[in-house]
Amino acid sequence: MSVATQITRIQQDRNTIRTKLVELGMAQNTDDLDKLATAIENLENRGAVSATVQVGDTYTIPKGYHNGSGTVSGVSGGENYNLQSKTITPTKNQQNVTPDSGYYGLSDVTVAAIPEVYQDVSTVTAGAADVLTGKVIVDATGKPVPGSMPNNGALALTIDGLTATSAAIPAGYSSGGTVSLTSDIEDALAAI
Repeated sequence: MSVATQITRIQQDRNTIRTKLVELGMAQNTDDLDKLATAIENLENRGAVSATVQVGDTYTIPKGYHNGSGTVSGVSGGENYNLQSKTITPTKNQQNVTPDSGYYGLSDVTVAAIPEVYQDVSTVTAGAADVLTGKVIVDATGKPVPGSMPNNGALALTIDGLTATSAAIPAGYSSGGTVSLTSDIEDALAAI
């Protein structure tokens, strides 16, 4: 056989392979033999893939070569359904309770007790003015409320006994402190 005949045969075989790969969406009409070989090398052999689906489910057939002996079966009704039992714990957010993959539905759902962190707060009587600025409490409805009480820290006030005979203690929280008498009154008495 001549070289020209061999080249023609290879080109015809390439065109046959290319046409099939283009039909399968794995190649372009202009791909050369190297690109076509790479496309074939990347083709995954899935063999016989089998799956069971339930009413309303879908099964995505994996990309690749299938030998034709796989099956997709539907689950028949009634007592053959595989139902799941679930237990959930309440949270602050809405939850959707659905069966896991492989289950047709739920046979029962047990709701656990409300966790301590979500207990009843209807008896809360503290308000914003009762709580330091920068701190947060929850009100009787469970909503967060920022505190508004000023934090005055440690107070150190003075009176002189002459013109200042009392000291005004500012509203808010104090960690303690002192009210002191200055020496002004002693100095005034000594001058008499």
